[in-house]
Amino acid sequence: MTPDKQPETPTDARVAGAAAHWGFRFIANGTDYGDFIATLARITRWADWCREWGVTAAHYEQLAEAADDAGQAATAAGAWQRAALAWHWGKFVFTDDPVQQRAAHERTVACFRRAAAALTPPAELVHVPYGNHALAAYLRVPPGEAPGEAKAPAVIMVPGLDSTKEELQANAEFFLARGLATLAIDGPGQGEAEYELPIEPRYEKVATAAVDYLCGRDEIEATRIGLFGVSLGGYYAARAAAYEPRLQAVVALAGPYRLDLGWDELPPQTRATFQARSGAKTADEARAKAAELTLEEAAGHIATPLLIVGGGRDTIIPAHHQQRLASRLPAAELLIYPDGSHGVTNRAYESRSRMADWLTARLVP
Repeated sequence: MTPDKQPETPTDARVAGAAAHWGFRFIANGTDYGDFIATLARITRWADWCREWGVTAAHYEQLAEAADDAGQAATAAGAWQRAALAWHWGKFVFTDDPVQQRAAHERTVACFRRAAAALTPPAELVHVPYGNHALAAYLRVPPGEAPGEAKAPAVIMVPGLDSTKEELQANAEFFLARGLATLAIDGPGQGEAEYELPIEPRYEKVATAAVDYLCGRDEIEATRIGLFGVSLGGYYAARAAAYEPRLQAVVALAGPYRLDLGWDELPPQTRATFQARSGAKTADEARAKAAELTLEEAAGHIATPLLIVGGGRDTIIPAHHQQRLASRLPAAELLIYPDGSHGVTNRAYESRSRMADWLTARLVP
């Protein structure tokens, strides 16, 4: 394949669907376009998906090791991040081979940890107490201007069904640039917790645990904590806005109002991933569990300032979900990008800047 050649449309429906649904997301969150098209060009069957993304990841692991050996810390950190993302794309909605999926997950976690300390600001691996468990999270705090200065406001970052704390770092850069600390967390059914804890419809319990944790950090201003969630995390964000009163402002991006609405129109990989991470034994049980993820009752409890964001061309969680939530909340702000994809990743800079500015205006004195 020549460098400027576009990838041919894959013949496997699941491969083609993954490229169509999530291609913008891959690029917006840190994967080079060249790696995206080169990897897709090698994939002819869905069964090859995880393995071929692993090939791309292994290339960056080798580059990172060589850079580490040469003392080139910045190059190594960037390569470890790209390796982590490639492993993540290999496993994010790949449920056909659990052994292969779990191995890719573990490489995702390991590669990002090699990069974490070299990021600016560094990503500190922390563990948030949650019942009898501890949820893995990355805390990043923007550098202060002088010793003893004011504490930093913070944003809790909540992944969706198939994203993780590592993937959220591209979004975190927008908050950090505006002086906001970030705590990106893997909750039940997500990332490092997905093999131990099933999806939790009442995700406000996770938000409360995260707020409790941040309140115990000396560098965080406990009275200025917000929350951002994307995709299924947008649903979680709205739940948090309803039931965690210490949050000062919340952004819900591309979240469902009720996950079972349009269930049959969801990508097959998304339905399979939900079944696996919710602990459902059958497709019918997964559908029933999806119905438990609803804002019907929670919407009436939302008083926290809330920005609801969606994409007019989102084929995964269509904009009518965000519009329905907004119709229940006259004080909420609704922002729909008419040509926006899922998560508005086709307008990543514009939408992420706007969300970060909105939170900054409500969290920074």
